[in-house]
Amino acid sequence: MQQRVEPQEEVATPAEADAARYATLSRQIEIACDQACNTIAPAWPLDRAIAVNPHWSRIDKPVRQVAARMAVLGGIQVFPPREGQQRAWDAGRISAEDLELALARVPAARAAGLTPAHCVKALRSAPQVAQLPLLVDVLDNDPLRHTRLSWRQAITHQVSQTCATYFDEHQADWQPERSQSLYAFWRETLQHDHGIGSLMGLPAIGRALDTLPATRQDAEHWVMRRLVLPPAVWADYLEATLLTVNGWASWCAYLGWQARLEGRQDTHIRELLAIRLAWGAVLLECKDDAAAAHAYGTVQVEWGQAAALMVQAEDALLVDEVWQVALELGYQRTLAQKLLQTPSETAEPQMVDVQAAFCIDVRSEPMRRALEAACPTMQTLGVAGFFGLPVAYTPLATAARRPQLPGLLAPSMEVADRVVASGSAGGSTDAALQAAAAQARLDRFGWATQWGAASRWPGSAFSFVEAAGVGYLAKLGQWLNPATQARVSDDLEGLPSRYRSICRPQI
Repeated sequence: MQQRVEPQEEVATPAEADAARYATLSRQIEIACDQACNTIAPAWPLDRAIAVNPHWSRIDKPVRQVAARMAVLGGIQVFPPREGQQRAWDAGRISAEDLELALARVPAARAAGLTPAHCVKALRSAPQVAQLPLLVDVLDNDPLRHTRLSWRQAITHQVSQTCATYFDEHQADWQPERSQSLYAFWRETLQHDHGIGSLMGLPAIGRALDTLPATRQDAEHWVMRRLVLPPAVWADYLEATLLTVNGWASWCAYLGWQARLEGRQDTHIRELLAIRLAWGAVLLECKDDAAAAHAYGTVQVEWGQAAALMVQAEDALLVDEVWQVALELGYQRTLAQKLLQTPSETAEPQMVDVQAAFCIDVRSEPMRRALEAACPTMQTLGVAGFFGLPVAYTPLATAARRPQLPGLLAPSMEVADRVVASGSAGGSTDAALQAAAAQARLDRFGWATQWGAASRWPGSAFSFVEAAGVGYLAKLGQWLNPATQARVSDDLEGLPSRYRSICRPQI
């Protein structure tokens, strides 16, 4: 009989096993980083400001769970301070009936057996919620740390300055080179920063900076492999890391939002996360082996208890949730009473001198009330703010692209200024005329920029005053006594008058 030979399983070589482990680690890090970055709500710039719920990405969770996470991960207080609730209770804005109804509406309060007396007594002390430390917090154990900025403060300052430089839009006269990524820009900036070591009490930090990985992907792997945290808390640790630079993280989230509207990807928030992570690993290089081992152990023990700390924080904030509900009920009660009141006499209609229309927005409501209180003859109105066209407008010879629709949406068409030859059929453009008009405007912009720079730059400011001081008196007078008429928005500023009548926007 012929003997049957069973196929043997192939045994992976050490190199193949290492590659498989690295691929698995990469997938886990990718998932955790994406999960952490997705928790950051975008923040729109001032010229397109939109009121955004900072917890927009957490609206699928109960408010007390969100409050507990923010307290444990970032030391952020979501519920109002208990001192403020005490004042509302003492002033009668929260009544005993409101508190009783709030206890009935919060199921966990009933299950915990909370009573009004327990809630009132709890206002005398702050909630006991422990914040989980990051690696930089554990490493910052220098006996002289109280004589300088904490490492967390110094890192936040350095990262913020880097982001302010990298994301600057026409504010600074001297602009940096931005062809590289945010992480690469930060890495190069930090390696040329000779003052950060003195600020942090680390004169030898330069040697540690030489160990920085070249890319943000390598930095993420470099840090996460060294931390040796349980994979279950990776996303939480990364979210806590982003919360230390939440303002710039929100700006990066906005850039990601805009990129998704345009059908592309943006990695700025991942670059920022890698920067903040890499700082912790850099500080490890500045410590001896014993201090580094102690820091590793402390971080691993603390974050190993993250789930239990979240539960404890939720329990500690149960009273705060009850008082928050009671405060809302008290406001609803007083508002309903005012709405149901019938005036005894019809007030004489007042003459309206000024009528101001505001976008219906939570930010405009306090301003409207203040204006009407300060000027009884002023009337304010609310109008719907979602208006515009699905286009983006770019004035002639500029890069000032301006969407003409709400910031949550993306324009579907582009509109730009075109110089139309007079008498042309169908409004066709003349290429030579278009180029001449654009160059004329750019020349005027160039002269205005040079004139302004001469009065601002340190190298020319004093000589400028000597040469043009007397001739600048008229301009100084305009600053001291500004015109009362409203400024006119002119999209054709700097364009010679001979082109204005034939310059018009076209799709």
